[in-house]
Amino acid sequence: MFRSMAKKLASKVLDSDSTSKPVSQIEFLKDFLSKHKYVFSKDFEENLSILKRKHLVDSFMVTNFDGSLVVSSEGNGHSEGMIGTAMMSYINSELPGSEVVLIKKDDGWFMLFALNKKVFIVKAGSELSSIELKALAIELTNLMQENQHNSQHTSSSVQDHKKKVKEVA
Repeated sequence: MFRSMAKKLASKVLDSDSTSKPVSQIEFLKDFLSKHKYVFSKDFEENLSILKRKHLVDSFMVTNFDGSLVVSSEGNGHSEGMIGTAMMSYINSELPGSEVVLIKKDDGWFMLFALNKKVFIVKAGSELSSIELKALAIELTNLMQENQHNSQHTSSSVQDHKKKVKEVA
């Protein structure tokens, strides 16, 4: 009985939500993004900076679920990576199916998001929606795959060159 009353109350409160989309803010962001061209280069570190500007975040890092650091926009962050991974694991054990963890700090937001067996840790001045975090994670994953592909290609080219030098000598 209490459960049905709580459901009715919750549905009335949620159905009477009179909030509207922040149209002016959305238009401002569209205008801002249209004025900036985000051209990726061959330099991986520069591309990380471009992603930070594009998604309006202060920093981000990617870790494996064991806490090992995969990539960081700041070049460090092992301890934050371990803390973020531990928090994400704990939240998932207590609240299975959780998508995003948002933590408000004095200097901004600390956001955790899991995708493709990786934990994405994002710091920003304001919170990002799960869709924004997912877009950043997908772009970052693609960038890491491209970097890995390029480094493997470069490595094999260097090995081929060394082999040719040995053959000539």
